[in-house]
Amino acid sequence: MVITVGSTKGGVGKSTIACNLAVESSLAGIKTLLVDADIQGSSLSFRGTRETDDIQAMAITTPTLHKDLKEFERVYGLILIDAGGRESAVFRSAIVACDVLLIPVLPSQYDLWAANDTIKLLQEARAYKDIPAYFVINQVTNTKIAREAIEAMQGFSGDGKTLKSALFTRTAYKSSIVLGKGVSEYEARGKAAQEIRALYREITGRR
Repeated sequence: MVITVGSTKGGVGKSTIACNLAVESSLAGIKTLLVDADIQGSSLSFRGTRETDDIQAMAITTPTLHKDLKEFERVYGLILIDAGGRESAVFRSAIVACDVLLIPVLPSQYDLWAANDTIKLLQEARAYKDIPAYFVINQVTNTKIAREAIEAMQGFSGDGKTLKSALFTRTAYKSSIVLGKGVSEYEARGKAAQEIRALYREITGRR
C-alpha cells in the first residue's frame, strides 16, 4: 500500500503526519518505507535523528517518482510519501504513485480555500488513475473548531472524504519529532498518541 501525505500549501503538518504514520506502521510490524518528495527534506531529517533502523527512508524529488517506486512496492508493506509544495510535476507524480492520498488541512477558511490547489492536481492525476482522497483536519485548538472545520469540508465531498480523526495542537507532536520518535513512542498514553493511532486505523483499515 502506498499513501501520499500531501498538500500544495506549506505548514499544514504533512511531514509530522507522514513520520508518525510510518512509526505506527513499524510498531505494527510492517516493513515501512518513508519517501521524502519535498525539497525541504523534513522526513529525511526525522529519519536522521531516529535511533532505531526500523523505518527505511529515501529522497525522490523528481517527476518520475511514480515509476521509481514500482520496484519498492513489492518489498515494503507500506510506503509513505511526504509530498507537496509548488513543484506541481513532482507532486502530481507522488499522487499518481499512491493508492491513497491524505490531504492535511488546517481549520481556517483561508486554508480551506487553499485546499483547492491540491484538489486541482488530484483531478489532473485522476485522468491516469482512480485515486481515493481523504482530508484530515490538523492543528485543531478545540472540539468546536474541529466540528466546524469538518462541516465546512463537506463542500469537497465529491473530491474526497473528510476523516473523523482530527489532530489537535499538542506539544507532543513537536517534542517527539525532534527526537526522531513518533508520539506513540514519546508519550504512549497521551492524547496525541490516541489521535495518531485513530488516524492510522482509519486511513489504513488496520487495527
